[in-house]
Amino acid sequence: MEFPETIFSYLTKIAQKDPDARRSAVEDVLEKENISYTLQEDAASEKFPRGIRNYVFHTGGESNLPKKGENLFCAHYDAVPGSYGANDNAAAVCILLALYREFREKNVSASFALFDLEESGHEGAKLYRDIMKEGKVAVPALALNLDVCGYGDSIVICGKDHERKPAARPFVSKEVLKRHNAQLMHYLPESDDIILRRAGIPSLSIAIVPRWDVQYLRALGASGGGLLGRTPEFRMIEGEMEVSTTMHGGYRDDPKWIQPKAMQQVFDYLADAQESPSAGTKFWSFRRNVRRSTDGRNEKDGLQQYLQT
Repeated sequence: MEFPETIFSYLTKIAQKDPDARRSAVEDVLEKENISYTLQEDAASEKFPRGIRNYVFHTGGESNLPKKGENLFCAHYDAVPGSYGANDNAAAVCILLALYREFREKNVSASFALFDLEESGHEGAKLYRDIMKEGKVAVPALALNLDVCGYGDSIVICGKDHERKPAARPFVSKEVLKRHNAQLMHYLPESDDIILRRAGIPSLSIAIVPRWDVQYLRALGASGGGLLGRTPEFRMIEGEMEVSTTMHGGYRDDPKWIQPKAMQQVFDYLADAQESPSAGTKFWSFRRNVRRSTDGRNEKDGLQQYLQT
């Protein structure tokens, strides 16, 4: 399916520096798409004077809240103060809207959530977690968290071992990864998936980056955290990534740098995986397999070796 031009046009509407205008734009877009949503809300406080608002919706309509055994597609809609937040994270919001339209037309049952305040301690995801613990929404089979999905040509996925969960198999199958130039990583920058994972929801974090940035992510994944946490060099490497220029006030932090082709690629990957049968698929368990050749050199290992088999 071609990414809908009308939904792509929403990106410039949502990508606003003013947080109230941004929130209003999200609500306007949901109304234009005839999406009935459940509002998860926490009142304004001294710490969060605008309060917290999550928008949760289902392809079956407002009465069909997330159900046990279904996938949850989610993304945060807020932005760092002073940032347009086009790549972080209006592009991901638009991809979810396109997926919703696609799944609704095909009668695919799935849940969606737009989280508030990811940039302020994941407060929207925490509110969703708390409501889930109250039993008001079911624990989804898998959460697919989109963050930074509008610039690049290489889809990167991080599950922190949750890629081994049965529900994740369609999204990490060898065939699907190959079709969409996608690969698994040991590390992606922190997003709302950390809260969902800690709440017991199997979760994958999904982004798209320029191919050159993949090597940076591999290096970051191999470095580990250590007893004293991340080193200054770790943050320096993150800052060297090309995709970093599209975020948090970087020189590409502007809607004009968003690439429709990148959004299409992420959309195609998620739609393909969601609609693919999970039974019998080959999937990558993400276990390193470094071997030594007879001349002492390391053979290709990890995901690269797997994808070339």
